[in-house]
Amino acid sequence: PLSAISQAFGDICRMIVKKGASVCKEIENALIAELQNEVCLLNQIVPDLKEVFSQKTEYTKTPDDTTSGARQTKLNYAIRVFIRVISSHFSLLIFCLDDLQWADVPSLEIIELLVSDVQNKKPLMIIGC
Repeated sequence: PLSAISQAFGDICRMIVKKGASVCKEIENALIAELQNEVCLLNQIVPDLKEVFSQKTEYTKTPDDTTSGARQTKLNYAIRVFIRVISSHFSLLIFCLDDLQWADVPSLEIIELLVSDVQNKKPLMIIGC
């Protein structure tokens, strides 16, 4: 599950690394400021995020984490924040997802989550083919 999303987010992380250490640090600081230790939830679906971060982050479980619903809510929020922060460093963020007809339900839910994020004021385009 989430292989297309993970790959697309990984591609973005590699683009960020090419922008240089100062951009990586800005993104790292913004994500940690908003998500604190929950930034580690992103590492589950975006393993390439560790290339952007200069410090190792660890996730500390909270009492809320006992339910999968609470964990999914935190992950959804982390994904939205990730895209908002990343979008601020690109004039237009475009995801091109190939073979979308084979997408798993969690991937489709993330796509829906991203296109319905009214708090993201930066342009985001998702192309499915």
